[in-house]
Amino acid sequence: MPLRSISMLLAITWLSGCGWFDRGDGGLFFNPKDDYLESVQHNELVVPEDLRTLENTDPFPIPPTPPAANPSFYPQRPPLPDAIYANDNRDEVRIQRLGERRWLVVPEPPTTVWPKVKQFMAENGVPVEYDAPSDGRLNTGWLKIEATEYRDVIRTLLRDAREANTFALGQDRFMIRVEQGLRPLSTEIHVRHENDSVALPLRNDIVSLQSVSSHLVDAEEDLLSEVGAYIAAKVSEQTVSKVALQIGSSKKSELGRDAGGFPVLHLYLDYERAWATLGQALENAEVEIRDLDRDAGRFDVNIPESVFGGEEGGGFFCRLTFSCDNQEEYDVRLKVQGEENGYRVSVLESDSDKPVNAEFAQQVLVLIREFSA
Repeated sequence: MPLRSISMLLAITWLSGCGWFDRGDGGLFFNPKDDYLESVQHNELVVPEDLRTLENTDPFPIPPTPPAANPSFYPQRPPLPDAIYANDNRDEVRIQRLGERRWLVVPEPPTTVWPKVKQFMAENGVPVEYDAPSDGRLNTGWLKIEATEYRDVIRTLLRDAREANTFALGQDRFMIRVEQGLRPLSTEIHVRHENDSVALPLRNDIVSLQSVSSHLVDAEEDLLSEVGAYIAAKVSEQTVSKVALQIGSSKKSELGRDAGGFPVLHLYLDYERAWATLGQALENAEVEIRDLDRDAGRFDVNIPESVFGGEEGGGFFCRLTFSCDNQEEYDVRLKVQGEENGYRVSVLESDSDKPVNAEFAQQVLVLIREFSA
């Protein structure tokens, strides 16, 4: 065989061999470049029974981190962190209201909020009768309030609320639920007041407090304010509770995909709160609502350029998502639809109800989630 033919044959064999070796998981040597798309945080280490005494020896436990949302939308590059916004008050501890419902929102994960709530009770000399960290539930002991001065905050606010409502009989307690917030690494605290002279006491192990009304609404709101002030003042050092890790596993929101592979935002809420959450998020993000229809679950909105790129363009969100060119205003439709455990929000074209570009839809849904609380 001529030397030239041998050289050509070797070149062809080399090129085809390179392709054969670089066939991802199907070749002799698989390509691990996209393994990060399927990476997840592993379960907590299981300690054998005979070594249980060493279980709590880690002085620096690491809290769980939220997984990257829809990473396969970015096959040629690692998914970047969510955008950071500076024109809102999401880092503040505050009370949220929806009709007669109210709850405390804390910009910390449940694993750090749970020990602070218990520390607040301990510092006020209030016993905890029921303690279920896996459900985020605790009940105080029954407190007998008399017409006297108290040094602790809890008995003082109970006395004042009883006097304001001419409430003189029975003993009082608080039922508390610590839940995962709408945003990752945030927490909601729900409180209900109960007096044993008004009705038979509820069971200790009731998990959800949504269907329970406080006997003294003033006492409920005052306790939320006091717990919020305690956490905001950073009186207690930030510690991580391992026993409260399961609280964060019950999500209220999650970015995912629908059956067609397009991004959606799952809201595991009742319709009243899901609708109010979406409206509040749009208002907080300064997105113009052009039209809405509650019965149809529809928001027609205009998203200004400043939301993504800043007032002068080319802002952080723009650089983060590599979409700085040809920025303009966007007219889209947000559709709220029911599903098994709540509702999902989709981003559609305003004039055709077709899904918008997947990456842009994800940007909008991240925006809504970040401004939802």
